[in-house]
Amino acid sequence: MNQLLSGNPSAFYLSSCLVSKGYSLNLQKRYRNSDWLNIIGIGAMIRSGHDVGYENAINAFQQQSGLFIHPSGKTALSLLGKLHYLELSQKK
Repeated sequence: MNQLLSGNPSAFYLSSCLVSKGYSLNLQKRYRNSDWLNIIGIGAMIRSGHDVGYENAINAFQQQSGLFIHPSGKTALSLLGKLHYLELSQKK
């Protein structure tokens, strides 16, 4: 676990990335049962005692998966300061 913590400054981990680094699914389960890692979604975990914002999670996800993802929809509008323009109900 010390190698895992020192090798990744982020508190966010993808299970598939951990498997590729030699941390088997059984070992990951042991870390979760020991409260070292907490599941936050399917295949996604954070270190216990850490609060990861969505910006940090997206950044870590991009680095670990090699995929380019970005916020969209209401989140993107909110980041641009345009959420107040979103119509929440249809006009009749």
